[in-house]
Amino acid sequence: MNEFASWHSSRLAWLSLVGIVLHFFTSTPSNGQNITRKMANQLLINLQKSKPDTFRLSALIELGKFHVYKAGEVKVDLDSALFYLHQAEELSSTLHLSKEKHQAESILVIAYMERGDIQLGESLFSKLIKDCQRTGDKDTQADALYRFATAQRYITRNYPKAFSNYRQAASLYKALRNPEKELFLSEQIAGLHADMGELDVAEGEFLDILKRYKAIKYPKLHYTYSWLASISRLRGNFEKGLFYSLQCLESMNKTQDTLSAAGFYGTIAEVYMELGKREQSIYWFKKTLQQWRREKLPNYSLYYSASFIVQDLIEHHKTQEALRLIVNLVKEIPSVTTIQKGCIAQTIAYCYDNLHHYKQAEKYYLEAISWYSQSGNDFEMAQKAPKEIGEFYLKRGNFKKAGFYLRKALAFSPQKNAPSTIKDIHFMLFKVDSTEGNYLSAISHFRQHKALNDSLFNETKSRQFAELEVRYATAQKEQQIQRQQLELEKGETTRKGILAGAMLLLGLLGISYNQYRLKQKSNKLLESKQLEINQKNVSLQSILNEKDTLLKEKEELLEEKEWMLKEIHHRVKNNLQIITSLLHSQGVYLKDKAALSAIQESQNRVHVMALIHQKLYQSDRLATIPMAEYIEDILDYLLVTFARQDSVLKKIAVMPINLDVILAVPLGLILNEVVTNSLKYAFPDGQKGTISIELVDLASQTYRLTISDNGVGFPPDLNPNRSRTLGMSLIRGLSKQLGGSFKSIRIQVSRLACSLPRKKLV
Repeated sequence: MNEFASWHSSRLAWLSLVGIVLHFFTSTPSNGQNITRKMANQLLINLQKSKPDTFRLSALIELGKFHVYKAGEVKVDLDSALFYLHQAEELSSTLHLSKEKHQAESILVIAYMERGDIQLGESLFSKLIKDCQRTGDKDTQADALYRFATAQRYITRNYPKAFSNYRQAASLYKALRNPEKELFLSEQIAGLHADMGELDVAEGEFLDILKRYKAIKYPKLHYTYSWLASISRLRGNFEKGLFYSLQCLESMNKTQDTLSAAGFYGTIAEVYMELGKREQSIYWFKKTLQQWRREKLPNYSLYYSASFIVQDLIEHHKTQEALRLIVNLVKEIPSVTTIQKGCIAQTIAYCYDNLHHYKQAEKYYLEAISWYSQSGNDFEMAQKAPKEIGEFYLKRGNFKKAGFYLRKALAFSPQKNAPSTIKDIHFMLFKVDSTEGNYLSAISHFRQHKALNDSLFNETKSRQFAELEVRYATAQKEQQIQRQQLELEKGETTRKGILAGAMLLLGLLGISYNQYRLKQKSNKLLESKQLEINQKNVSLQSILNEKDTLLKEKEELLEEKEWMLKEIHHRVKNNLQIITSLLHSQGVYLKDKAALSAIQESQNRVHVMALIHQKLYQSDRLATIPMAEYIEDILDYLLVTFARQDSVLKKIAVMPINLDVILAVPLGLILNEVVTNSLKYAFPDGQKGTISIELVDLASQTYRLTISDNGVGFPPDLNPNRSRTLGMSLIRGLSKQLGGSFKSIRIQVSRLACSLPRKKLV
């Protein structure tokens, strides 16, 4: 444990939220900071030469405090603390200094409780409070109440008593007209609400505290900002979390109060990690590790920050380096607490898992869970451990164990887990239940995953949900389909093809009808809104004093129109994804390679069209498509579809061109047909190669799209310009539709190009 002299330098919001570090304060050191090991060594030297006076008494109290609040509950440290504090207690009695005696006894209470002598500590605390009341020593009484409340918060976990003692201490400081310490105690109450998962209550309290600090012009606001950043992260509001993190660092630098810098760096590192900005996150975790490492003391945050750096090294295929980092760190600074040991075991498990030493990885994962269980599991990292071992078993195909640990992870208080963690747990349980045939449960987990995902990132992933529903409906009819297969085995492919066509036709009719109704409704609403806008425009000409109000209403109506256009594109994209899912589901039952290939190619074409609508509703532009992003998305999708992302390189040279949807859709379909042909035939037997795509704006008011590969080239007997295959027919037809020309060139590489007249360029 660490205790700092200033009231706020003891607060590390990054750690307090998970209940790891005990924070205490004192006003004894003259410099306002907790003594370091170097200062403690100097006090020992001075103690040997000192006389039994107030100087010696102050040194004894500081040495006792130093050993109590060192990291970890090490017995030798606690024994040393008791030795110095008992001497301070006896000397203060000899010198008749009741206040100093109370100070020594208030720290003795914590020493006994940390050593496990809870009853002795509580008994000494009760006597201390009575003596403070008898002598009128309200300052020390308030300090003692605060220390005892913090011990109840983290050692005995008696939250009702902790709240009571915090409030009593706050009342005493209010009576003593000490607003800074009163607000500090209010922060402890808010922090305890956060520890208990009451994040809404805690956030409201911290915002009020921040306002009151500003009112009294208190400069060190970084501790409050750090709390708000951590709470925002746990609530899934990452943008707000980043704002408070940056405010925290700004306040810290402005006041030069860097005692808790490591904790603040850790806070912003976690926020960046949740935002998916791994590079920025690792930068701050490295600063955190560097800061803690300088102290040469075992500290949970030391190993916690190292854990993220290890995971980053693994991500960059440097697993051996990652393993050496954590092993050398433990040799350099050995762990002392169960929490620290759990974090180390969890980090080592990551390394062995990536090295495919699965028995070793499983051993360390289970060891981490055991250590965390001994510490009470009341912090975020411990609650992630069952999730990670569940993911480990899921990858190994052990769905029973995976489900057990994932459900155990989900049983923890949701308020104490980041929404992104809960989202991932639901998605893995969706996979477990889907594999085991528990489709209703799987759908439920996927819905919860999707709701959390949409709330965090505002993205829709309806394709996976649609696939699950199709799989569930299919499972109910599995026996009937099997009987039909036995009766008419010879006509299986034909019947299924007819069934697929019927289902697809019904789906398309339903989608078309829904789209027609949606467009009619939208048109009526748009006409109504346009009429209102026209009426407002007429009114604006005659009523100048209402100009500002009417303009505002007009802007709102225009925003509604824009929103509705985006919604239309969104729904069209979702409907196209449902078609893709239906095609995929039908493909599962087809054995004819030609039919399967046709189904796959149809999926790809529908996906190309769906991408257009996705780009439109996700961007501020509602009529044009950025072709550089669109072309790269299509190429990436096809490489994954044909499992060639590792063997076929992409070389894209597309000018920053934005095309109208009328141009973008056929252009995307042309690209799909040509690249599909290259991936199927240009690189046989897994041969490596490169596909190049170039889209340029020519000087003659024309665009030129060139697609080439360095594969085996066209067969000698094939003339692409005269081929009558569906793909080549589509390419020629779409080129003609665009008013362009199509040309195939036979050189050392396969090369296709088409020129398009300029239509609408933004």
